[in-house]
Amino acid sequence: MSLFGSLRRENQDIELSLPLYNSNDNRSSGFLSPSLIPTPRSTSPRPPEIRVPRPSTPSQLGPGVASPIPPIIRRRWPWRTSWQTIVISILALYALYSLFKSSGPVGSGVVVVAEYDGGAPRKDLTHLVIVAGHAIWMGGNTLGDDEKEWTLLPYQHGLAKTFKEHIVAGVKVAEENEDSLLMFTGGETRSFAGPASESQSYWSLAYLSQLIEPNSSLFNRSTTEEFARDSYENLLFSICRFYEYTSNYPTKITVVGFEFKRERIETVHRAAIRYPEQNFHYIGIDNTDDMAQLEDFTKGEKEGPLEQFKADPHGCTDPVLVSKKKGRNPFRTRHGYDTTCPDLRAILRWCRMPEAVKGGVTQQYTGELPWSKGS
Repeated sequence: MSLFGSLRRENQDIELSLPLYNSNDNRSSGFLSPSLIPTPRSTSPRPPEIRVPRPSTPSQLGPGVASPIPPIIRRRWPWRTSWQTIVISILALYALYSLFKSSGPVGSGVVVVAEYDGGAPRKDLTHLVIVAGHAIWMGGNTLGDDEKEWTLLPYQHGLAKTFKEHIVAGVKVAEENEDSLLMFTGGETRSFAGPASESQSYWSLAYLSQLIEPNSSLFNRSTTEEFARDSYENLLFSICRFYEYTSNYPTKITVVGFEFKRERIETVHRAAIRYPEQNFHYIGIDNTDDMAQLEDFTKGEKEGPLEQFKADPHGCTDPVLVSKKKGRNPFRTRHGYDTTCPDLRAILRWCRMPEAVKGGVTQQYTGELPWSKGS
């Protein structure tokens, strides 16, 4: 009894016979006894085999003749595309078109739902309390009393105590108003401080000083805005951050800052965004321990930023204002408020619009704003 296999070598068929051992002797010796040596089944020659040459390409087949290539290995030519692939491609292109179209024109008010949103928005909060940062607290045992713990510019020496007074005043207003959100604002403005923001350092100082207690109402009603580079952005960006946190725009705003900056913020910046005057309040606190310094600050304010923002209310073209903003962004951070704050997209992009500057002069933004709708 044998198992047979077939091997084709060029134009000759060879049959292989594998004998089955049926005795232990043969199995152990490795030799076959003469009686078990297989004999050929036939001595007659095999009939000649007729071979049909296999076409190299389908074009060599005659009409009506099926291709001899097995379907499982038949090759699809690269230019052949199924109708399913075409339909899927069309649907994908339409989806991309719909995505770009849904962003809408500037100021369209399209609601953006971010995938990274966490928890329900605090819609019960309507009052925005802003504490603007002016330096970065780097930490220390004195909790901000020692100036060495701050990244101060040369003209800021002596102001550490005043910075803390701003924090205390903002906390006080927020504690007295349960419908308020306490916002510390200020970006990563100092290269020698590393990528640390003014706002985060203010919040940390308030927390470590036990002005904001864990698990308190205020702990869950305080946050930071980490991109502002000047006082105009402190105000506008804080409103955007308020919207991110609450899904509402504030019906009341309180700002805590230096008294010598009151006119700039309470009058010029507020008017630039056309926020209702009756709903806007300013708390000014100066360093009165050094009156000579305060006089210099007051004079510099009137001759510098105040006049510059009066002429350029949105800070678009004045070379000094533009240069300051660039210098206060050493780590090249960028906000995303024009996406997350859709109703303010137009004013956020105003400086980039052709109509924003006429004859080299920045124009006041006159478009619709959330607090001016219907007015």
